[in-house]
Amino acid sequence: MQLSLTQLSFSGTLLLLAISNLLLWEHVISSPSPRLSTGTLYQRVVGLSHYTHNLASKVFADFNMKFGRNIWKQSLMLGTCHTAAIPTPENSEQVHQTKSEDLLKVTISVLQAWEEPLKHMVAAVAALPDASEVMLSNTKDLEERILGLLEGLKTILSRVQPGAVENDYTFWSGWSDLQSSDEDTRNIALYTLGRCVRRDTHKVDNYLKVLKC
Repeated sequence: MQLSLTQLSFSGTLLLLAISNLLLWEHVISSPSPRLSTGTLYQRVVGLSHYTHNLASKVFADFNMKFGRNIWKQSLMLGTCHTAAIPTPENSEQVHQTKSEDLLKVTISVLQAWEEPLKHMVAAVAALPDASEVMLSNTKDLEERILGLLEGLKTILSRVQPGAVENDYTFWSGWSDLQSSDEDTRNIALYTLGRCVRRDTHKVDNYLKVLKC
């Protein structure tokens, strides 16, 4: 389907706005200004969170297209998400009943638990013999956005609760599966990471929508 010049112009404008917002966010993270209010910073965190979840969904869609059919065809066992060990609110009522500072801490814990897995996920995608440039680029971008989101949330926590101690994050042991000599094991590990990061970024996005700073 061909788009009209008006539609193309509108789409291009939206893309430029999205890029501008992300560049502005990166500037805030790299050189935070004390004049930037916590409320403004929070709004930008929410925007970045939504973008990050959409990106995680794209990454998983790529993984599902590449590995999903073979995994389900062979009825291969999928691993559980390593972040399942982190106690988190499981429904809207629980989220709203959780104190803002506690919800912020658990959100940080979920994102911290992805620091190490994301490094290995990027390396695993780069090692795939037929990985597309788009898949690799999206995976790298996802790692950067999650780290940026984590940094922003830590900044907010330090403002709303100075001296707050962050919760410990869960240990990840799935790197050995990503380096396995068995191709199915490697593919399942990568597929599981994609599925879990999509789940967790969705969870984080929902938390931030109701979090009040």
